Amino acid sequence: MRKIDMNIKMAGRAVVTLLVALSSVQVFADVNLNTSVQKVQTYLGDDGQQRTRLVPAIEIVPGDELRYVIEYSNVGDLAVDPNSIVITDPIPKDTVYVSGTAFGSGTEISFSVDDGERFLAEQDLRVDKNGVETLASPEDYTAIQWKFGPVLEPGQKGHVSFNVVLK
Repeated sequence: MRKIDMNIKMAGRAVVTLLVALSSVQVFADVNLNTSVQKVQTYLGDDGQQRTRLVPAIEIVPGDELRYVIEYSNVGDLAVDPNSIVITDPIPKDTVYVSGTAFGSGTEISFSVDDGERFLAEQDLRVDKNGVETLASPEDYTAIQWKFGPVLEPGQKGHVSFNVVLK
């Protein structure tokens, strides 16, 4: 099994910078984005139940689950109109989206299988496999998009997130 050491101060910053550069926010106000990555760690609680927690993604190996979080905040003096914030983020190469983990309160979430050319709801996303059109699976997803519905008032903030598994 190959082992990947991720130095957050160097390699981690490059990943985060790349994701922010590829994300897009379409607004007419001042909205900041900040992307972070953490490892999802599974452990047994004192009650013997399996639980998860987020830990720094310093050392990761294939099979590890990672959570990407994109925090947004209105740092301007004007409210952002409803439905005018769209966050688009590629699913990192060498990872597979974990079904059901995309989150964004007040957002409509859609997915792409063509590197962001078009976005659809999961149940409407189709791919061609050996000449047969089939429902896309999480392994086919290449990007995620969140459309934020409510007004985003000055000083208001929130986040969207998704999990992937490292190949």
